[in-house]
Amino acid sequence: MPERPPLVPPPLRPGDTIAVIAPAGQLRDPAGFHHGISILGEMGFVPRFPPQLWPGTGYLADTDNNRAEEFNRAWADPEISAVIALRGGYGCLRMATMIDLELVRRQPKLLIGFSDLTILHNYLHQQTGLISLHGPTLSTLASSSQDSRARFHQCLKGNWRHPLFCKGGEVLRRSGTVRGRLIGGNLSSLLTLIGTPFAPVFSDGILFLEDVGEPLYRIDRMLTQLWLSGKLENVAGIILGDFSLNQEMAMLDTIRHHEAIWNRILELTHHHNKQIPVWGGFPFGHGPVNMTLPHGAMAVMDNDECQLSFL
Repeated sequence: MPERPPLVPPPLRPGDTIAVIAPAGQLRDPAGFHHGISILGEMGFVPRFPPQLWPGTGYLADTDNNRAEEFNRAWADPEISAVIALRGGYGCLRMATMIDLELVRRQPKLLIGFSDLTILHNYLHQQTGLISLHGPTLSTLASSSQDSRARFHQCLKGNWRHPLFCKGGEVLRRSGTVRGRLIGGNLSSLLTLIGTPFAPVFSDGILFLEDVGEPLYRIDRMLTQLWLSGKLENVAGIILGDFSLNQEMAMLDTIRHHEAIWNRILELTHHHNKQIPVWGGFPFGHGPVNMTLPHGAMAVMDNDECQLSFL
């Protein structure tokens, strides 16, 4: 599929309305929800959400049709400038093809979220060229670090081109400075797209990956599948975020867990046609540190400074 030109949504201004939608899992943390609403208000935006919230149906926030209609309705509303997901979980895969793509192309808006929202980030970028924000959902804003919230706020205002440094991470393999389109997100979610008509294309892109609650053998299995599917064959670079099993995991166990994942990626890409750069421990993922990234934007990996900048 030929690469589509980037579709860049306009930045938000104070007083703009942000719609909260639930394209995946149902509301499970009312306190986190209300705290997230307060945070958006403190940032100067007007959050909008259903008066009765979401009814929930099993592990989903609502039926597939209703979740898709909520997305399309928010996108069509001229008073709404951005759309943020309530939470991740599961469900975006079931409603993605019901999204009105012409509507997205006609009036691009900021789409914000991570985890299961990886499906929509990749699907909409592939189909329309939309640049979206891989960052906190409404339910995780309350537990996000101060730096993560500050980055999130700046990205909403259009300042997503500010570079990010790999604080606490490391360059696992150096290979000069490379550039490519920043594509990726949650590893488990990305794997569900392989074999579908909407399988992501990572060629010449900078692939970023994270996951949570997955034991090492499952991460190994997913990375190996990604490699055997050919998806890693022509990437320009790989950036690995947080893969912690849980927040209560002992520090030493977390370090060993991450090192095993880093080593597996290095093994899989050892015979790559070119020695691509690989970074580990970049500040994004399911933990409190989740720096917002512009999914689909052109990015530059500076291996000397361990700096990710955007064009």
